[in-house]
Amino acid sequence: MNKLFFAFLILSFNVLADGISDLNAFVNNISSMSSEFSQVVLDKKGLKLQDVEGVMLFKRPNKFRWDYLKPYQNQIISDGDRLYMYDQDLRQVSINPIAKVAGSTPLLIVAGKNIEKYFTLKNLDDDSNQNIKWVEAVPKEESAGFSKVILGLTENKLSVMKIVDAFEHITTISFKNAKYNVNLMDNDFLFKLPSGVDVVQAGTISNNASSTKANDKDAELIAFATGWANAWSTKDIDVYLSKYAADFKTPNGEALNLWQASRKQKISSQGKILVEIEDIKVTMKNENLARIQFKQKYSSDKLTEDSNKNLLVKKIDGKWFIQEETLVK
Repeated sequence: MNKLFFAFLILSFNVLADGISDLNAFVNNISSMSSEFSQVVLDKKGLKLQDVEGVMLFKRPNKFRWDYLKPYQNQIISDGDRLYMYDQDLRQVSINPIAKVAGSTPLLIVAGKNIEKYFTLKNLDDDSNQNIKWVEAVPKEESAGFSKVILGLTENKLSVMKIVDAFEHITTISFKNAKYNVNLMDNDFLFKLPSGVDVVQAGTISNNASSTKANDKDAELIAFATGWANAWSTKDIDVYLSKYAADFKTPNGEALNLWQASRKQKISSQGKILVEIEDIKVTMKNENLARIQFKQKYSSDKLTEDSNKNLLVKKIDGKWFIQEETLVK
C-alpha cells in the first residue's frame, strides 16, 4: 500500500512539473515570436472593465513591443535597454531603464531569459483543460504593482497570460495566429517618439502642471536626443539631418552641404543600424543653449562601437538644433 501511495506521489509530481518544464522549453527554444492578442480585464466581481486587441512581437533577450490597435492605440516597447510606455489619450510617454523595472514588468516573462531571477515559479493543477499547463509566477519585488502572473502553455508554447493586480483585477491576454522563431530586426523594437507629447523620465514629467521649467527643458531635450537617435537608427535621413543647425560645426571643417552629402551616403550604404543612448545628462547654459551628454552604443553590419558623446544644442524659433557634436574620451 505504501509503495502504491509513493508511486502516486511521484506520478502527481511529474504531472505538475510539466508546467515549469514547458515554460523552460518555451524560454530556451523560442527566441522570437509574433502574434495577435486580445486582452480582457475583469474586476474582482467578474465585471468587464476593458476589452482590447492588438499585435505583439518579442525577441530575446528583453526586446518586445505591444501595439494596442482597438479600440485605442497605445504602445509598450522595450528595445532591450529602455522601456517605453505610450498613452495616446494622455499624450504621454514614460521611459525607464529595463534594469530598474525588470522585476515589475510582467511582459518580461514573455521576452526574458532569466525568469526565476525576478519571479518565484509554481506549478498549478487545472483539470478543466488537459491541453494547457499552468504556471504561477509571483514577483520577488514587493512594489511590482501586481500580485502574480499565471501562464498557460500549450505544447511548450505560451497561449495565455493572466495578470492579477493588487485590486484583484484579472487581465487575461490570449494569443492567436502566433508565429515562432521569426526573423525580427532590432529596428523592429525602436520607439518613435510622437511630436508634442509629455515625456516622463526617471520620475520627471515634462508638463506645466507638475514640473519646474528646468525639468521641462530636461525632458524636452531628452526627447530631442531620443528622436535624433531613432531617426539615425531607422535611416530616416531627412529627419536625421533636420536635427542639425545651419551653422553646425562640422567635424573636419568642411562645408555643411558636403558633410550632409557624406552622412547621407554613409548612412544609406549601411545595412542594419542601431543607435542606443543612455545615461542622458542635460546641462542648461541659458534658455536657448544646452549640452546633452550620454553614452552611445552604435552597431551596424560593419561596426560595433561604444562611445561617450556631447551634443551642443541651441533653440531657434522654438525648435532645438545641434550646433556641435563631439566624442568624449
